[in-house]
Amino acid sequence: MDFMDAAARMVEFLGKACGGTCEVVLQDLRPGKMCIVAIANGHISGRSVGAPLTDLALRLITQGVWKTTDHICNYEGKTRDNRTLHSSTFFIKNEGKLLGMLSVNVDVSQYTRISDDILRLAGLSPAAPQPSAAGSQTENFYDNMEEIIKSVFKELKAEDASERLSQEERLVIIERLMDRGIFLLRGSVSSVAQKLRCSEASLYRYISMITKKRGKNHG
Repeated sequence: MDFMDAAARMVEFLGKACGGTCEVVLQDLRPGKMCIVAIANGHISGRSVGAPLTDLALRLITQGVWKTTDHICNYEGKTRDNRTLHSSTFFIKNEGKLLGMLSVNVDVSQYTRISDDILRLAGLSPAAPQPSAAGSQTENFYDNMEEIIKSVFKELKAEDASERLSQEERLVIIERLMDRGIFLLRGSVSSVAQKLRCSEASLYRYISMITKKRGKNHG
């Protein structure tokens, strides 16, 4: 049994040990996986086995954060119904390769509301969340790949992408999608090509152009 298999067996145990307000998630990052392979208390984020990586997880992989630290702790997550989660992630590595992530997401929304109410009663303002190793950006959770791709297109104001987009406009969108790690997700090329109204071959060509340009800029 390899470590990833052992970690998958630990997920249910940790979920029971930590209680119903604590979600434990194992994300397998090996080739052909790139999704949740084990989850306990998935009702917290609304996810299940097979769900894609979060937007933050994709950024951490793309930016190589895992290369310089073994874990990040105490960053904020937001569920789709706007509940606050207190999150931490451990990077599972072997011989310089990232194999997976083991994440713990604690639903602290009820405690946050109580704390904020007490501060308001005292005439004080609720404290702002403090940045962590994950940065100031909030992690968002999705149950399928289409949701995360749609959210990125919305963020880029490209929901209405059509044949009218020029090559330059498509390249800008694709480069930003690359920066967010979207193409790490299996099936993402087909989905993005459909949204950009271009062929998969064209999309691969655009990705190659961006990669070559970046190589020259760093050469």
